[in-house]
This record gives sequence, structure tokens and C-alpha cells, in this order.
Amino acid sequence: MKNITFILLGLTTWIALVVLAPSKDEENAEPAQARLSATTGARPRTTGPREKERREKSETGAPAAADHTTTEAAAAHRDEAQAVISAAVVTYSPEGVKTIRPWLLDADPEVRMAARDGMVQLGEPDAIPFLRDAAGKLKDHSEIAAFHEAADLLALPAWSETTEAQDAIAEITGGSVQ
Repeated sequence: MKNITFILLGLTTWIALVVLAPSKDEENAEPAQARLSATTGARPRTTGPREKERREKSETGAPAAADHTTTEAAAAHRDEAQAVISAAVVTYSPEGVKTIRPWLLDADPEVRMAARDGMVQLGEPDAIPFLRDAAGKLKDHSEIAAFHEAADLLALPAWSETTEAQDAIAEITGGSVQ
């Protein structure tokens, strides 16, 4: 009975998220202030220079010059993070967890994803509390779920530690386990 309750609760939550999430058409629609002024005749509030720059950018579709340097800096930051994470992963050492840990809460979601994947590739159970702690500090629900999933994966026992594996090894070696 509990299983059915959990299934129904999960299904209800999923339906609520689908219904309440804005569709892609709504995301691309005109802003609420513009709709309000069109229907009521009210004047929209005045905007500052940053708001005007954002509107111009969104209308033209081209990034401003400042955004180009920011994009280059972000790409350089991602490359640096990826290099550090990759170097830590190939050490196959528990020390790699300490190297990757600071990247779990980076401002860039791609860097956080690379750090999470690096922890999983490293396969060290020491990473579990760091992944769970980082998940508690994130805001994006899909990222939180991915961090918990990574921690759960690392919490699983290695296949070689199971009785199935030990039986298979014994069968292969003819009964003599080392």
C-alpha cells in the first residue's frame, strides 16, 4: 500500500510541475508589463540603461562587446576547471576528491557538472558527503537530483565485493580463491 501511495504522490507531483511550468511559447512571449499596458492602457515603468541594453541585445540577438570578453573568460575558466578535474581523476587516488571538491560549487553549471562527473569517475566513497553537501547548496532541482544520484551511485558496493562476484571468481579459478 505504501508503494502505491509513493507512486501516486510522485505522479501527482510530476503532473503539477508539468502544468505549472511555463511553456516555451510563454517564455518567448512579450513581457507581462507590455501585456498589461496593452490591455489597460497603463504606461510601462521607465527602465535604466542596463535594462535598455538587455532589450537591445535580445532584439538584435548579437552579444555586446562586453559579453564577448565575458564569454572568453568563462570558456577559459571552464577549460582550466576541466584540466584540473581531469588531472585529479587520472590520479586514481583519494587525494583527487580534495582537488575536485572546490569545483562542485562553482558559479558555472558546466564546471559543476564536470566536477560531479569527475567525482563519479574517480569512484572514491569519500566524495559522497561532499556531493550531498554541494547538493544542499544548489538551487536547480535537476542539478540537485544529479548530485544525489552521483552520491547514491558511489554509495553502492563494488560488484567485486558481492557474493555473486565471489562465486563467479571461484568458478573461474576452479574453486581456489586467492
